[in-house]
Amino acid sequence: MKASPATIGLGVTMTIGYGTLYYSFSVLAPEIAREFGWGQSFVFGVFSFGLLAGAVAAPVLGRLVDRHGARLILCLGSMAAALSLALFAAMQNAWQFAVITLLAEFVALAVQYDAGFAALAQSHGRDARSHITLVTLIAGFASTIFWPLLQWLLTWMTWRDVYLVLAAMNLFIALPIHLALPRARKGEKGIDPPAEPVVEINLDGERKRRMLLMATAFAAGGFVISAVGATLLVLMRDLGYATAMATLAGSLIGPSQVSARLVEYVRRNLFSPPLTAIIAAAAMALGLLLLSSALLVPAAGFALAFAVFYGAGQGLTSIIRGVLPLHYFGAVGYGKTMGTLASARIIASAIAPVSVIWLSEVAGPGAGLGALVAASCIALAATLVLVRR
Repeated sequence: MKASPATIGLGVTMTIGYGTLYYSFSVLAPEIAREFGWGQSFVFGVFSFGLLAGAVAAPVLGRLVDRHGARLILCLGSMAAALSLALFAAMQNAWQFAVITLLAEFVALAVQYDAGFAALAQSHGRDARSHITLVTLIAGFASTIFWPLLQWLLTWMTWRDVYLVLAAMNLFIALPIHLALPRARKGEKGIDPPAEPVVEINLDGERKRRMLLMATAFAAGGFVISAVGATLLVLMRDLGYATAMATLAGSLIGPSQVSARLVEYVRRNLFSPPLTAIIAAAAMALGLLLLSSALLVPAAGFALAFAVFYGAGQGLTSIIRGVLPLHYFGAVGYGKTMGTLASARIIASAIAPVSVIWLSEVAGPGAGLGALVAASCIALAATLVLVRR
């Protein structure tokens, strides 16, 4: 498959969406807290509530995507993202910070994977798999690009100015790309549908069971990914690893993630979406089980093996989020399907970091790690049952 300009463009805009509205928070929030004298717990607590706002937005966004097309939602999302980021630069107190954070996370899904995958599904139908993989391959570098970029910007401008730069990225880079996306929406066989709104399909028994199993797998996987991303260094330190080793293991997750996506892109015809979903869930579970071995002996090999297997599983999971619903339910009503599945995943992701940290503080690192292992096994079990059915 030749990469289309639209697919590459979406990869760029997804990178901006995650970089400006997600990865920026961990860099800029401490600067905000320091200026206003707020505690870190307050700042990140507000962020968690903001993620929950995304769970409310997801089903609404999905219906709008089906009704009006993903292109329009992506364009409006870019403008709303630019507005919310500009408001950060002008805020003056805690309640303004809370409201703007909720607004930013509410609109984030409109410029991130859910809307981007819907645009590809509407353009390519069931053939969207390779395009989805390519978008995740490009956007997988969001943290690699934005964390150093934000740190560099802070060396010669204030955090308020940085937010204006991020707003400009959404307005002057992402928005023109979204405006250039094709207008036409294609049905299952590549035929443009009528102009009237898409008719919602009632769920029969089997479809409901598939949705429940898929939502369980995605929510459990989202719990693991969110918790590991926020608490890995703390957990590994409590397991007895030195800071240098914990940092090395964490840094290997990114390359493993991108490598798995590259293999999926190049060799996608060898593995069906259900089989790829099983591989992704199994790799994450295996990685966490290997890390659990550090409860006995905190050996470097366990940490490095964890990073390789977990990173590969995490990289494939992002693809599966877009491909598996398309495989089982098709492109018709894809936005609503993605919105429903996203709600459960976002809620689980929002409560994951605080839950794992609380368990670790109350019952030791083994309890926090045990919760992650249990969640990964639930994701694997739900995926196996889904595929078997």
